[in-house]
Amino acid sequence: MTTTTHPGFRIFILGAGFSRPAGLPLASQLYPAVKPLIEGQYGTDTKFDRDLNYYLGYCDDCGVTGQTKDALDLELFMSYLDIEHYLELRGSDTWSREGNESQLMIRRVIGQVIHEGTPAADKLPDYYYRFAEMLSPRDIVLTFNYDLVLEAALTQVGRRFRRYPYRFTSVNEYGGTLDSDTEEVVLLKLHGSVDWFDDSQFSDSRESLKAKGVGKIGLHSVFDDPKRYGVKPLVVGMLPPNDPLIHLHTIQDVSRYYSQDRGFNAPFILSPSHVKFVYASPVMSLWNGLGRAGGYNLGVSVVGFSLPTYDEYIRIGLHQMLKNYASWWDSPMLGVLKDYARFVDYKPEQADQDAYRERYKFAGADRSRFFLNGFGPDALDFLFNQPRVA
Repeated sequence: MTTTTHPGFRIFILGAGFSRPAGLPLASQLYPAVKPLIEGQYGTDTKFDRDLNYYLGYCDDCGVTGQTKDALDLELFMSYLDIEHYLELRGSDTWSREGNESQLMIRRVIGQVIHEGTPAADKLPDYYYRFAEMLSPRDIVLTFNYDLVLEAALTQVGRRFRRYPYRFTSVNEYGGTLDSDTEEVVLLKLHGSVDWFDDSQFSDSRESLKAKGVGKIGLHSVFDDPKRYGVKPLVVGMLPPNDPLIHLHTIQDVSRYYSQDRGFNAPFILSPSHVKFVYASPVMSLWNGLGRAGGYNLGVSVVGFSLPTYDEYIRIGLHQMLKNYASWWDSPMLGVLKDYARFVDYKPEQADQDAYRERYKFAGADRSRFFLNGFGPDALDFLFNQPRVA
C-alpha cells in the first residue's frame, strides 16, 4: 500500500460523500429505512406515529409542500422535533434532556441503519485503507459522519489514532499540560458516533434516586450493566475539570447493541436537523478553537461535504479556518509549502460544479483545487500526490 512521509499538520474535513462509496446512505436516503424499522420494532401506534401525523398537519397548515407519510424530508421533520423539544413547547411533557420519544426512536434507528450498512472492517474498498495509511501523525480529521468506516480502516492498517482533541500529562482548573510526545492521528467526530453514549442524565437520575433512598433500578440499558456492551470512556487519561467529554462513552460490542437492545435509549448523534447544533453541548470540546485553526497547518482538504446552506454554523467555522490558512502562504514550514485547499465531491453536472465552487469561493480561487468525480482511488492521488511546489 502507498505510504507518505509528509510531516502532517493537515486538516481533513469529511462529509457523507466520504462514506458513500462504502455503501453508507446519504441523509436523503435515511427516512425510507428509518420508518419501517421503527414500525417493526415499536409498532404503528407510537409517539413517533402521532408526531408524524401532527407534523404533516403542520405542513398542510403552513404551506410546506412535498411531505407525505411515506416520503418526507427527514431533516425538516427532525428540525421540527428538535425545535419543539429544545424550546420546551410541550412544557413538562418532555421525555428527557436528550430528546422526546420520537427523537430518540429516530436517532436509535439511524444508528442501526448506519451500523448495518457499514461493511466489515476487512471488507472496505481498498482506497479507504490507503487513505488511512496516507494520514500522518499530527494530522487532524474532522468528520460529520456517524459511521465507523474510518476507525475501521485506521485500525486495519495499524495507524494509531484517538477520538478526542488532546492528551494531558497533568490537568488543573485552567486546563493542563499537553502530552506532546504521543504522535497519532486525531479523529474528531463533530456530530457524534453510532457507538457513543452520553451518561449525564443517567448519572443525575441515579444520584437523585440514591439521595431519596431508592435502591438499584433499571435506568439505561447501556449504563445499567457496563459489561453488557463493553462500555468505556471515550477519553483515555486525564481531562480538565468540567470538560463535558467526561460524560461520553463508547461501546465495544456495537453489533450486539443494535441487534439485541430494545431499551429506550439512543446513541449520541446530532440528528440530521437544521438546528442540530443546539444539542452539541457534550461535544463542545471538539469544536473549541476550530475557528483559530488553519494558520499553522500545512493542508486543508474537504471530502464529500457540500456545505448545505442550512449548516451556517459549519460555514462560519470553515470560513475562519480557511482565512487563517491563507497566512504565510509563500513561506515554507517544516520544509514544505502549504498545499492548495483541496475539495473532493461528486458533481457530474456542470451547473452543480459551478454552484459547488461558488459555495466555497471564500477559500480563494488561487489557493484552491477541485476534484469533482467523487471519492475513490483517483481522489487519493489528487489529495496526497500533487503537492504544491514553488
